[in-house]
Parts: sequence; C-alpha cells; structure tokens
Amino acid sequence: MSLGERIGQYRRSLGVSQEELGARLGVSRQAVSKWETNAATPDMTNLIALAKEFGVSVAELTETPEQPKEEKPSRENLRLFLFPILIVLLTLVLFSAGSILWSNFQPDTSPSAAPPPKDAVSTGMAVPSPVPTTDFALIWTGSNGDEEFLELGTQEDFFPFGTSLELTAPEEVLDTDFGSMTAHRADCGAVFIEYSCIEDTPEPEGATRKWENIDALSTIVPGYATPRGITSGSSEADLLAAYGDELVYCLKEEGYTLVPHDCFYAWSAFADGYSTIFFFVERGNVSGIRMERMYDLGDYYTPDNSDNIYRFPMKNGEPDFSLREEPEQEEVSDTRRVYIAFNQLVTNNNLTAEERYAYRRDIFTLLPNTDWTGFGQMGTAEYPSDSIFALMDWLQRQDTYTESEIFWIQAGSVAKGIDGAYAESYDGLLSRVFFYDPVNFIRNLTHDLDSEEDWRFHSVLGAAFDGVWYPQELAAARETLNTTLSSGMFTPEESGWCRLMLLYLEAAERDNFGGLPHSPSELP
Repeated sequence: MSLGERIGQYRRSLGVSQEELGARLGVSRQAVSKWETNAATPDMTNLIALAKEFGVSVAELTETPEQPKEEKPSRENLRLFLFPILIVLLTLVLFSAGSILWSNFQPDTSPSAAPPPKDAVSTGMAVPSPVPTTDFALIWTGSNGDEEFLELGTQEDFFPFGTSLELTAPEEVLDTDFGSMTAHRADCGAVFIEYSCIEDTPEPEGATRKWENIDALSTIVPGYATPRGITSGSSEADLLAAYGDELVYCLKEEGYTLVPHDCFYAWSAFADGYSTIFFFVERGNVSGIRMERMYDLGDYYTPDNSDNIYRFPMKNGEPDFSLREEPEQEEVSDTRRVYIAFNQLVTNNNLTAEERYAYRRDIFTLLPNTDWTGFGQMGTAEYPSDSIFALMDWLQRQDTYTESEIFWIQAGSVAKGIDGAYAESYDGLLSRVFFYDPVNFIRNLTHDLDSEEDWRFHSVLGAAFDGVWYPQELAAARETLNTTLSSGMFTPEESGWCRLMLLYLEAAERDNFGGLPHSPSELP
C-alpha cells in the first residue's frame, strides 16, 4: 500500500473530509488530495502532523521498517570498506571541476544565453499548467491570453484566487452565525462569485490561520465553460450529449433565479460533499450556468431523488415523465392568493408577460375579500405592518390603472382589517386613483357589488380626506369633474355621485365633514 493510500485510509477511519483534515493541518484540500493520489508527498513537518492526527507513529504511517542492530565494525574492516568509496568520490569531483572549467572557456553561441527554466533542469520537461480537479469549475481565457479557471472548494490563494478577474461593483460582505467566518459576494462582471472567508481563533502555540472557500459560481456570459465544454449559448442538445442521463430535468422555478428560463437541468456529484451545476435553458439554448456546494441540501438534485412532480430523471436523453404526479392542491384563501401574487411580482424575475398579468389581476380583484390583518401574519417581516404597508406602497406606485383596477380599489375600501393607520394609508391609495382618472372614479360608483358596508361612501370620503393634502392635483380633478358635469356626459346617477364628490372635496378643504349626506339621494 502506498503512502497516499494509507493517508486516505486513516482519514476515512476518522470520518473526516479532505477539507476538514486540511483545515486541521493548515493546508488546502487540494494538498490533501494530492497526497492521497500520490501526486505529491508531504514534507516531514506535515508527516509528523498527520501521524499526530491519526494517532500513529511516523514509522507506522510511512511503513518504514526498523533497521536491525549490527555489530560495530572493526577499524580494519572500516578502512577496507571506505577506501574504494573515497577513490570513486575523488574521481567524480575532479571530473566535475574539469567540466566546469571547460564550459567557462567555451564561447556563448546561444541566441539569448538565458539559462533553462528550473523545472526543465530538474525534470527535463515543462511543468503542465494547473487544471481543475473536479467538474465544478468555470474555465475561460484571461485578459493576458492564458487559460484561467475557478473551482468550488478551498482555494490556494485569496480573492481573486490567482485570476485576472476584477470587481465591477463593491464587494458585499455579510456576517454569519460563525464569528470567525464572513460571507462574500463578488460581482466580477462575467462571473459572480460567492465565497466564505474563515479565520481560526488565535491559539497560544500558533499563528492565526486564514483561508477562503468558493461556495458558488454563476455566469450568463458565453466563453465561460464547464470542464465538459458547456457555456452560455450552448445548445440543449450539446448539454445532453455532454452530461447524458446523469442530468435531472427540473420545471421552471417560481422564485428568484439567475436568468429567465423555460426549464433547467441539474447535475450533481460528490466532491467532499455534494455539489450541483444548474444549466438554465431558454428556447433550446443554455442561458446561464450556476454551480454551488449544496451543504444542507446534499444529494437533492440527483436522479434517485427525482420527485416526478418538479424534478424528473432522464432516460435515453429525454426527461422521463412516465411516473409524473400532480402536486397536491391545497385550498388557498383569497388573502393567501393576494400574498402569493404580490410576492411573485416583486421577487420573481422569471415571469412571462401572461404570468405578470395574471398575478396583477389577482391582487386587484381580490382586494375586497382581503383580510389585511391576516395578510400581515403571512409575511416574514418582524412586524406584520411591514408587509401590509409594503403592499399599500406597491399599489400606490403603479404607473397606470385600468378602469377595472380603480373599481376594485374603491370596493376594497371596506375590506376586513382596514382601520387605524391602515385606513389612512388606504385613503392615500383612493386619492391616488381619483387623481389618476376622476371621471371613471365617479362612474364606478354606480356599479353594484354585494357588500355589507357602503363602499361607495367610504371611497368618496377617503379620496376627499387624503386629497386635500395635494392642492394642485385636487384643483385639476375638480375642474375635470365640473367640465364633465356641465357638458352632460354623466348619466343622472353619475351626476348625483359627482355632485356628492364635489361637496366632500369642499368639506375637506374646510376640514369639516359634519352633517354631510352619505349618498346622492340625500342631496337637496
């Protein structure tokens, strides 16, 4: 058994990974990997440290046999033994000295007279450039024309890890639950790098150790390829040919993703823990690549873990849908539907125009049925009001409103939970849509809607109550209503609501709503 095989055997018996063993010794995971594959040999300091970690002697680790004791040779035997050796050594020294003197007197006929590289002197051949040791790497041609790459895992150097990459935006640094580790997000234009910096707590007997691990690599730029030659712009057929049935076919994700896509493929393998490459595919071509160490998710994206609902195994180069199952349909309340639609619109960059339209429609049409207190409880914010005011703000910041959307906002003025500070915020929304389209705001008040409370009166009162804070917009809206009313473009019912609206706008300016009618039928 070789030394590398023994190191690997002892490490596995301890139940530790190459990365953890390297961390204990103060070396990289790549160094441990080279020892175990006999690509390199640990020096004496590392041998001693390895033996200490494994609880064995250096002799046991290296399987060095103990030398048998021999009798001390006599002076005569020693002289007879050493004399021939001295003669040979003297001859070699004289020959080397003569060779050096001869070469110094020879003319220099080489073009540059430069000595050969040290590697060439010692090995007789050039040392090959470093190459990735796993499939979880991105390879590209650097600015100097040389091939460069980054690979997931522990790095020999610190950011930018020996490459010519440069930041194109300020690096984001986040604290973690581990006091000695920080999480870093580095945008280098073509490549986005997520890495962690770990620093050991100083120990009395040793210096602080510090190293960095690349946790994820992402790119949407052509020319940054995996070791199997797949890059953004590669065809789906090339991807399937390169990775075959080891891929897992995944339906389009609903949350935030690297790039818009129709579906994506995942390829996982164990390399000191499971890592996964995600190939996002749009219209038959790879539109983005992301690779990351999975940590808690482990082997989630492997063929054996296909759920046949969202993830499917491959068979003969095609997704195998033969065991497809439909997801369980849970009963979703109207408030929950509003929450889902709102979160999709503000967080999901991978929505089609049809999907955005459908989610926007859900929000507006379900406003009258929304339980605003329940909506706040669905969020992840520390305070429920944060989620409520976020939706209120989103509703007010829309560039345009359709006639139908204005109607559902008006009808939502009496929804459950609209009181106190929430009512004031909703009044701001009512005045916003009133100023946007005063005429249709009035016409909507003639529509019927099954409601226990008078939403018409509440929408008029709310719009007037908040609108007084915007005198220029209020003046323009009043002029529009008076012009439309005098031109006869309103029906008799619409004219009644228009006069009531104008009455409330005047009351708002006087800050006195006392004794006002609640409907056009009460007007004089």
